[in-house]
Amino acid sequence: MCVDAGTIMMIGGGLLSGAGQIASASAQSKAAKYNAEVQRQNAMMAERQAKNVLEAGAREEQKQKAQTAQLIARQKAAYAASGVDATFGSPLDTQINTAMLGATDAATIKTSTYRNYDDVKNQAVSYRNQASLYDMEARNTRTAGLLGAFGTVLTTGAGAYKNAKAYKLNGIGAIA
Repeated sequence: MCVDAGTIMMIGGGLLSGAGQIASASAQSKAAKYNAEVQRQNAMMAERQAKNVLEAGAREEQKQKAQTAQLIARQKAAYAASGVDATFGSPLDTQINTAMLGATDAATIKTSTYRNYDDVKNQAVSYRNQASLYDMEARNTRTAGLLGAFGTVLTTGAGAYKNAKAYKLNGIGAIA
């Protein structure tokens, strides 16, 4: 079959365009894979941070309980030094109030710790979900690139066939 230079360039351009689509899709797929790995690393760091939040919160809660116990001990010592019986009446009420306030502070620390822990754990889940989306993007981009390249090559082939057929019928400008 005889074809003209324009048809040859059309075929070459179509093939290059298809190859470019494949290369572009491959690069986008690799970038999505990289982003997915970054998100997985972020999730691991968030998991570690969540563990650290729990450990620090437990230490802070224990510290608060120890401070409360020390304060009550100082109160008892002060009452005893003054010759006041600390086991009933206002001195006992003071110690009970101190214990209740200390317990409230410790519970507040614990509640705050678990809220922070949940926030960081939720962030870890978010990172893992984002990694899954990037994994899907990597697969879909690669597939779309191949399909796009295939479509470009088919369209180019159909156009080239049409041009070659027209030139053959007209018999002009053909290269043997």
